Amino acid sequence: MSDPNFGNPHLGNPENLRLEDLDAVVRQSEETLRRLGGVFGELETVTGEGTGADGLARALVDGTGRIKEVTLEPRIMRLDSQAVAEAVTEAVRAAQEAAARANEELLRAATGGDPLPLDMADARRRFEDIGQDLVRTLDDLTRD
Repeated sequence: MSDPNFGNPHLGNPENLRLEDLDAVVRQSEETLRRLGGVFGELETVTGEGTGADGLARALVDGTGRIKEVTLEPRIMRLDSQAVAEAVTEAVRAAQEAAARANEELLRAATGGDPLPLDMADARRRFEDIGQDLVRTLDDLTRD
């Protein structure tokens, strides 16, 4: 998606545009949009897990980094309150980083390596912008 001509040199110059070129752009765009659309559903199922204090604290977060669950091993109660707090914080941060990595991997796979933001609202806006750009380009090309 980083190539505005979708890998086709004819698209940079509408006078050289062929019907096959336009068909190729439409097919490639549809495939990219299909892959991105599928990823949004997968992103909603992403979770991240992390631990702290050598596994005494465990955290599970969703794909946005919100905490779903924190579990503490009974042995953690031997630690002082500051150490428990640090262990929980460590576990949550590790879980959030794991979720962010999983999100990034899904998005990179769908875009062929082009990074997209991990903020879901921003990603959806960019997805819509890509679609609008495609429609404008196709309108410009068909007017000539």
